[in-house]
Amino acid sequence: MKKLTAIVTGIALTMTAFGEYTGKISLDRADGFYKSGDSCVCKVALYKDGVPLAGPRARLTVKWENQPIRREEFVTNGGEAVFTQTGKGPGWMYFGVEILGDDGEPLRASSSPSRLLRERKPTIVAEIGALFDAENIVSPVREPVDFDEFWAKRRAEAVAHDLSPQLTELDSGSPKVKLYSFTLSCPRGVTASGYLSFPAGAAPRSLPGYLFFQSLTYTDIGSRYAVEQAEKGALAIAATWHGFPGGKSPDHYREVIKPYLQDGLRDLGDREKWVFGEMFFRVLGELEFLKSRPEWDGKTLVVYGGSLGGIQSAFAAAIEPKVTTAVVSVPGFCECNAYEAGRTPYGVFRRIGAEKLRTRPELAEMGFYFDSVNFAKRIRCEVHVCAGFTDETTYPSNIFAFYNAIPKSTKKSMTTDPRTGHFNTTKNVRGDSRVSEIFRSTAIGALPK
Repeated sequence: MKKLTAIVTGIALTMTAFGEYTGKISLDRADGFYKSGDSCVCKVALYKDGVPLAGPRARLTVKWENQPIRREEFVTNGGEAVFTQTGKGPGWMYFGVEILGDDGEPLRASSSPSRLLRERKPTIVAEIGALFDAENIVSPVREPVDFDEFWAKRRAEAVAHDLSPQLTELDSGSPKVKLYSFTLSCPRGVTASGYLSFPAGAAPRSLPGYLFFQSLTYTDIGSRYAVEQAEKGALAIAATWHGFPGGKSPDHYREVIKPYLQDGLRDLGDREKWVFGEMFFRVLGELEFLKSRPEWDGKTLVVYGGSLGGIQSAFAAAIEPKVTTAVVSVPGFCECNAYEAGRTPYGVFRRIGAEKLRTRPELAEMGFYFDSVNFAKRIRCEVHVCAGFTDETTYPSNIFAFYNAIPKSTKKSMTTDPRTGHFNTTKNVRGDSRVSEIFRSTAIGALPK
């Protein structure tokens, strides 16, 4: 996989604990990469209180592009169970193991690296994934003939618009760092919000810029995402995806965001009105806001995000020439029409389903204007991507379709892990290392002594 310049993390056999039950799961290829037609060998060992499990039944589920292709029950015998599955083309294979109770129903797992994973996968005791012909995953996403014209018009609107920033100073927790909440007026009545932070007393044109984009959560964004980078000497912004003002209660955000978003279905099919289209106006406004700050050095601009934040980061990298480095982790919005290639579309298009998308082609036609794959083709700055092979939220095959669409002339890297998934469990090792390197070299002396 050298052609992908991939870093593979977590390849050692790892114990995954779920209460009193634990599981070891491995593949015959530690990095999880295979060629089409290869047989993938998966080994599973299960334990109770650290002792090899013998007697209870367990179940293996194998999925291809998140569609179950095999379910096999087996009796634990204190040793390893071995399963072989063949990949029949470019794509993604997932293995998940459950322990069954006396009634044949899977037992509920009680612990996981992530609260959200516990909620999404309550019975999975061990999981791993594989990718076949990753470098040959080609997206069916089409490029509208007026794609560049569409975005040039929107960017021109943002550049010409009076952002009218409203800033409220907050306590950063450090006398060396300034912190503000902000709201911005973006084109077409869209509002952006988030937090701005930078070293106190920073001289004009002295700081590298950093813009962090929020993932799809029904919350405010944490100011720490800005403060932590300001402490390293950056002019940092942490931006919400939804634009509602910060500092409200969790209940407030759930109450206002749900009817606003409507699961992404609001005005779906209308490229001018789609609810997620407003998010891209926010990104444009946030970029202009950061560039307008007197502290920005005018040379270094890092954009960073994961999941829904990943598509925002990819978009910023594609549309803003001043962006120098983009970290795009487990990005969403990859392949709205993935069903045409035998894969599964992302998010809202996944919920709609392939049958409806076939009968309503205008939905995907709208989606092409906002698809990560079309932005990927336009990324010229350094970019670092990551994918986890147990990610059942943003599928690794969709992410590789995005990655493969980034021009070969662009400096890019891919970090992968066959054992990790979504919700901050897959780490962008190369991207995080690069951001730290950039700030060490550009922000020296930015913080007062």
